[in-house]
Amino acid sequence: MKRLIVLSLVTISFSLLISSCVKKCECPQPQEKTLNLASGNLNANPDIAAARWTYGSAGEGTNRTYIKFPGLSELSQNATIKSAKLSLYGVSSGVAAPQGNSYYPASPYYSYGDNKTWLKRVLGDWDESTITWNNKPATTDLNQVEVPASTSQWNFNVLDIDVTQLVRDMISNNQRYGFVLQLQNEAIYRSIIFASSEVSDATKRPKLVVVYQ
Repeated sequence: MKRLIVLSLVTISFSLLISSCVKKCECPQPQEKTLNLASGNLNANPDIAAARWTYGSAGEGTNRTYIKFPGLSELSQNATIKSAKLSLYGVSSGVAAPQGNSYYPASPYYSYGDNKTWLKRVLGDWDESTITWNNKPATTDLNQVEVPASTSQWNFNVLDIDVTQLVRDMISNNQRYGFVLQLQNEAIYRSIIFASSEVSDATKRPKLVVVYQ
């Protein structure tokens, strides 16, 4: 059976706001690219996802989302990270995952198990124009952060995810390569879906807020 691997990518730029000795980075304007080994690049999806699903005659495929914030390069390696919060917003329909979230009461896929995910730190640099499943950089489980299972098929928001330690690790190690969002259990018929930078409602685009000194 052929196997299809789907890789979603997000690169996010941000603006810098400064107030006295405490500085605040807000990252509300993401850009992303979805790479599909079977049908090429999909650049305009309004959604990003972590999933394990079937893709017609191509068979089963895995979807992970890489997220990078190039603006973090503006922070000194000696910066003290006070807090870092990532917000992901749900959508009312999907392209990367047309079935929406797989786990919610009355879901036909409920018995396959929950769709909890991890946010992990990426260990190597990557570029959205050249990354593929085969050359994607490694990640680490150290200080990984859980994203809870969905409770509805659509419009499931996860706000203010505490990624403080992950961002601290990025800055202190000078490895500002972002996160990967992936299922905790990459087993069939599990998916979780969030809005991307291409969604028409700008208030639903992924956002990272970092407070530091």
